[in-house]
Amino acid sequence: MTPRKPTLHDVAAAAGVSIAAVSFALRDKPGVSPETRDRVLSVARDLGYSVNLPARSLRTSRYGAIGLYLPPGSTRLPYYTEFAFGAVDAADRLGLSVILLPHRDPDDASPPSAFVDGYIVVDATTEDASIRGILDAGRPVVSGEHVLGGDERVGGSVVYDHVTATTRLLDHLAEAGARRIAAVLPPDGTAWSRDVAETYVAWTARRGHDPLSRRIGFVPTTAEVAAAVDDLLATTNVDAVVVVPSGSAAPALDSARRAGRRVGDDLLLAAYVDEPLHGLLSPSVTSFDLEPRDVGSACVALLAEIWDADPEDRVRAIQPRLIVRDSTSRAR
Repeated sequence: MTPRKPTLHDVAAAAGVSIAAVSFALRDKPGVSPETRDRVLSVARDLGYSVNLPARSLRTSRYGAIGLYLPPGSTRLPYYTEFAFGAVDAADRLGLSVILLPHRDPDDASPPSAFVDGYIVVDATTEDASIRGILDAGRPVVSGEHVLGGDERVGGSVVYDHVTATTRLLDHLAEAGARRIAAVLPPDGTAWSRDVAETYVAWTARRGHDPLSRRIGFVPTTAEVAAAVDDLLATTNVDAVVVVPSGSAAPALDSARRAGRRVGDDLLLAAYVDEPLHGLLSPSVTSFDLEPRDVGSACVALLAEIWDADPEDRVRAIQPRLIVRDSTSRAR
């Protein structure tokens, strides 16, 4: 068997520095100390690491840019803004630029016209014609979350373990005394919405209940959230609600007040995606910190590895961090 070639990731791990620092040192760019540069070069020699010249040419001699594609409507949501800034910061450390790609007409699946060396997409699905165009462009693609319908055409992915996270959140509510947990779910069409919905259905079935849920838009309006939560709270015995789409926590609190429910007492409420607003609401709302800046940065780092070599671990899994706040205070 042919031995695996050492990668940029291997050099970084052995030298005890970041991938960006290794890249700077190998390219003799400012940004690392002389001591770090010497250590990186020594480790690279010891490991037998050699720069992938075609990949370096791709990064430096052609465009020096990454195309970033966000889901339609997502710029209203804090998660995607933070993801984008994480990607921009990481690209800048590698001497690269990031170009935000436009959304095209639904029937236009032609490759993007941007002059880039690779793409980063997030929460993507091949139902989006723009995603099909990106996959057809012939350049490496790294995705934040799996690409539903096109995962085999993606060079690598940084994903969350939504099964474990959703189970943990539902267990948290059950430990606080919740017996009938309802959910407001995003539409089908993305890998993460599928994982969360399927986990919720399986969890409730194990406890002898039928799922009690409503679907709303990926970027919902206040009226959509209110209608869904009002409908769920009209159902007998609902004592906890999980709202999954971003931007749903505040309208859900308003619905609970209209229904005469006391959130944190006779009704537990949790959101899936944390937002800065959640800590300021009254009561503050339990949710998952998905650390989007770190995920955006990790996508850039993985794309750099794919350019440089052929990494074995093309899927990097992250565990979301649950932040328990007053809306589920009984669990404390």
